Amino acid sequence: MEKMLRDKKVIALFILPALVIFVAFIPAPLISSLVLSFYKWNMLTPPRFIGLTNFIRMFTLDDVFIASIGHTFYYLALSVVLQIPMSYFLAILLTRGSWGEKTFRNLIFMPVTFSGTVVGLLFYFIYHRDTGLLNNIIRLFGNQEFSYAWLSERASAMAAVCLAVAWQFVGYHMVIYITGITGIDNDTIDAAKIDGANAFQVALHIITPLMKPVLNVSLVLITVSSLKAFDAIYVMTRGGPMHATEVMASHMYQRAFVAMDYGYACAIGLILFVFCIISTGLWSFIFRNTDKEALSE
Repeated sequence: MEKMLRDKKVIALFILPALVIFVAFIPAPLISSLVLSFYKWNMLTPPRFIGLTNFIRMFTLDDVFIASIGHTFYYLALSVVLQIPMSYFLAILLTRGSWGEKTFRNLIFMPVTFSGTVVGLLFYFIYHRDTGLLNNIIRLFGNQEFSYAWLSERASAMAAVCLAVAWQFVGYHMVIYITGITGIDNDTIDAAKIDGANAFQVALHIITPLMKPVLNVSLVLITVSSLKAFDAIYVMTRGGPMHATEVMASHMYQRAFVAMDYGYACAIGLILFVFCIISTGLWSFIFRNTDKEALSE
């Protein structure tokens, strides 16, 4: 068996199926999208080469696209603010050896197993002006006439969507942090407690510095998922009201499958891909520099 596993032909045979699937679903569509971004194509007639026209139009004539860039990064910022602190707090709280930790971990993680469509529909009804749970709770506490369309007002629509997404994925990042915290040497934590450090000081000065690589991974995951956000927005607002929640992915969908402007949609997708690469690289750069500064100190 060991001799067989050392054979390069056998290794290649095992790798081949995964390699074929990877090429079919990652590089091939990416290359085809790159090529089609220089064409005008409505998926019914043959593609027509137009050079950089799609990109010029995108940044000079498409006000919705320009707005969608701002909305996308606003969505990203809200997602980081809503998910990271709560996930980290829960991870620290649920790694103290208290009773019922596993039960609470499972309950908090459970929304991750739901599809984005289900979560979107759930919160669509929670935010409903007339029958929604949120408005009814506010009415229950005294304001009988309260009626607010959370998803139909520009001031609240994006925040409402981000709250729904945060509710779903807080448990996901909590589990990532729990894995990192449980991997920290207990002797280090015990030594800090012996020196008189309280729980807050241990979390801030011992656990957090050692969790930087895990935080980097979590931030990269949130960044990529936020930049590609589509399902919750599509289900809850469809980019409205008046494009207030229109992000790059939803605008790309509208141009491709509603306006039938597939070449232009590919150009949007290419810009979105570039933003993902730059953003993830930026997080790695920031964390690498903070690590260097910590070592130099």
